[in-house]
Amino acid sequence: MFRLINVMEIMVNETVDEILRVNKDICSCSRCRLDLAAVALNNLPANYVVTTEGEVIKRINALKQQFKVDIICALTEALTVVSKHPHHTYL
Repeated sequence: MFRLINVMEIMVNETVDEILRVNKDICSCSRCRLDLAAVALNNLPANYVVTTEGEVIKRINALKQQFKVDIICALTEALTVVSKHPHHTYL
C-alpha cells in the first residue's frame, strides 16, 4: 500500500530525540518536544514522497545526510524559542 509521508517530519522527530539526549537542561516533556518539532518544521522545506511501507526507511536514510545540517540548525533555533516561551507551567 502506498503512503504519502513528509520525510522531513520523520527526520526532525528523530533529531529532536538526539538533541534532547545531549541537552539535559532542556525540558523534554511531550509538549516541548512537539513545540520543538513544530518550530523547526515551520522553518524547513517539506519533503513529501509517495512510498510503500518498506521503502520509507530507505528513503529516509538516503536523504538523512543531505538534510541533517539544516535540521540541526532549525532545531537549535527552535530550542531557543521554546526554552524562552514554554507552553506549560512547571509543577
